[in-house]
Amino acid sequence: MIGARALDFTVPYLPLAIAGGFVFYLRASARRAEILLWLLLSVLFGLAVSLPLNGDWILLGSAVLALPGLAGLLLLALRCLWSEGPERRTAYGFLAPAASMVFFVFSAQRVLSLANLLYPKTFDLYLFAADGSFRWQPNYALSRAMVHFPIFAIIVKLAYVSLPFVMAVIYAMRIPKNTKRPSWDMITVFLLAGLVGSVLYNVLPGTGPLYAFRGFFPWQSLPYETLGRLRLERIFVPLDVPRNAIPSLHVAWGILLWWNSRRLSVPMRVFTGAYFVLTIVSTLATGEHYIVDIVAGIPFALCVQAIVSPENRALKWAPRARISLLGLGLTLIWMLLIRFENRWLLISPIVPWALLTFTLGSVAFLNRKLADEDDASKTALEVAPIGSLTLPGTASEIACNPPTL
Repeated sequence: MIGARALDFTVPYLPLAIAGGFVFYLRASARRAEILLWLLLSVLFGLAVSLPLNGDWILLGSAVLALPGLAGLLLLALRCLWSEGPERRTAYGFLAPAASMVFFVFSAQRVLSLANLLYPKTFDLYLFAADGSFRWQPNYALSRAMVHFPIFAIIVKLAYVSLPFVMAVIYAMRIPKNTKRPSWDMITVFLLAGLVGSVLYNVLPGTGPLYAFRGFFPWQSLPYETLGRLRLERIFVPLDVPRNAIPSLHVAWGILLWWNSRRLSVPMRVFTGAYFVLTIVSTLATGEHYIVDIVAGIPFALCVQAIVSPENRALKWAPRARISLLGLGLTLIWMLLIRFENRWLLISPIVPWALLTFTLGSVAFLNRKLADEDDASKTALEVAPIGSLTLPGTASEIACNPPTL
């Protein structure tokens, strides 16, 4: 209760990561009597914490969702302490990933803010000019639509802030109900993307049009014809604004969720695909990112996916390394081109659109290759000659239960 009261509910990401705890708890096959205790503990936590009452419904909603999450984490921990044998191992198999998600979001909020101290000036003008080279800037139109259509604004805001909760849902759904040990594949994906992304932020520190052009975005913008004469220089942005524009980790995490839901049910697959699209829309509409941030985030996600390969365990390291390096190379091409050779993008709209098409086509091809090689590796194992098969189980199990061919 003391720990719950000390939680910071002024930012919705950590409460929503904690809220994922009740998804892990329910996934662990809670008994009916335990469900009643879970609801009672949720109410008690509501009496202990300080709910934000400043009128922000997103903060209040995320704080309320955190209450059953805290109760679920507590009950999983108690089950680990009081249960025995398989039930204890199952409880730990869900508690450890749930706790790792909370720790991941808590640490990511602090690691990603370190770039603020290093770069008082940002490359937002470079990113703005690169966006303008497409002759199309949807972030301005989408942001204006949020003002005119309140329902659209609600959907956009929910899609943007709910990422930690959706991460927890997909993570929990990928863990079998009768698991006997924790699964670390998804937290490895999230953590690796966050760490490598925070390093790449140093290549082209940027914030987003909402912060760089405060007071002008989304109502005023430079005409496309003037971009070629724009003097590109670094501009000062307040130090409390994160320098986390390119590559967009929101988009990278969103597409990683979609890719790694391949073996879940069709509704979950459709949900993660729709959520990925909404993530792209929300990152643009909120003014947090430019188009080029999103484009660079997609091959960056491929780089992470190829390294960890939670859906491609049968792959050897050689093809993983090749595809990962190609994804990282595509990401760096965009970032270095924007920083050092921005003028090439402004020659004609054909240049950025052709590069965009090549990037997305390459990512789709390489991701498909990951899946195809994984399927081929599994098929080879299934049809391997009898003499090359490795029998399952320990030596004592095989001695007591000899296999029948």
